[in-house]
Parts: sequence; structure tokens; C-alpha cells
Amino acid sequence: MTELEEITQAWTTIERVLAEHLPEVLPTLRPGASDATIARLEHEVGPLPEALIASLRIHDGQDNPTRLLDVYDHLTFLSVDAMLEDHQMRIDVHGDDVDSTDYSWMTPDRVRTIPNSRGWLRFTDSEGLGHVVDLDPLPNGERGQVIWWPVDGPTPVPVAQSYGAWLTDLARRLEAGEFTVDEEEGLWLDPEATT
Repeated sequence: MTELEEITQAWTTIERVLAEHLPEVLPTLRPGASDATIARLEHEVGPLPEALIASLRIHDGQDNPTRLLDVYDHLTFLSVDAMLEDHQMRIDVHGDDVDSTDYSWMTPDRVRTIPNSRGWLRFTDSEGLGHVVDLDPLPNGERGQVIWWPVDGPTPVPVAQSYGAWLTDLARRLEAGEFTVDEEEGLWLDPEATT
């Protein structure tokens, strides 16, 4: 199966689970981003992993202004515009000094131990926290690995080796029923069932 087919299948699974368990969230998923919109994002942050591009062509994040209709774990998928806004805001607030020693007590291996990097593109949000595609990893990391922002240590590690691996794992867990649904709080992945 190609990466595009895996991303398409993952979204089909996610949409089906949402339709069955949280149908009110399904309409918040935006239509796919245009090539021009994706090109604008790449112009600002550099080349994107193919899996992320494929995903954005299916759903350009969510329209979820109240943040009450998250996909799971109080996480909203960001649109390209929201990613760009977040990216610029984090640079304005935290900078992007890859030579920073703010966290010199950490022992980096694959993920930079700095407050922020211009090479980090956040694609989910939960009150300022979220998943980030790391476009500027350390030498032992992989370009496109997914990390949790803010980084944690003392040796922060990626939560997935790639965006494609992250999204397909999310779909697998939903397919396997590794979640609970709270009518007021939404869908929560079962932390005991993590891989």
C-alpha cells in the first residue's frame, strides 16, 4: 500500500469512528487544502513530508472555534492558516535559536532541547500544546518525525517516526476500540493501550 493510500485509509477509519461515536465532530473537518494553500505553507516552513501533504489534501484541519468538538483527547487538527499563525506566534514569543542552551541540563539525541524551532510545525492544538512535525531534527532523528510540544526531557523523544506513522496509528487505535467516549468531554484514547 502506498503512503497516499495509507493516509486515505486512515482518514476513512477516523471519519467512520467519529460518525459512529461523535457525529457532531465530523462536520468540523474542513475540506482538503488546495495546492496553492499547501505551497504557501511550504514557502514559509520548507518542504513538507508527503504524508502530511496527502492528509491536508483530504482535510485542511478543523473548523472548531469553541474547541468543544475536538477529534480526540481535546486535540483540534489545525488548518494550514492556523498552522501558519501558530508558527509565527511561537517564533515571535519563543524565538527559534537552535543554538540555545536554555535546557542545557537535557541530553538531546533526536529532538532539539530548545523552547522552539523554526523547523517545528504544530498540527494539533490543545490549549497551546500539541503535536509537531519536526522538519529540523538532530542528526539521530528523522526529518518529519512527530514530537509533542513543548519538548520534555531530560531526553525528549519523538512520539512517532513520521506523520504517516502517527496518523495511521491513531486510526488503528480507533479501529481497535482503544478509546472511551464521554458525552461532555469527547473521545479519549486509552493510555493503557499505547504501543
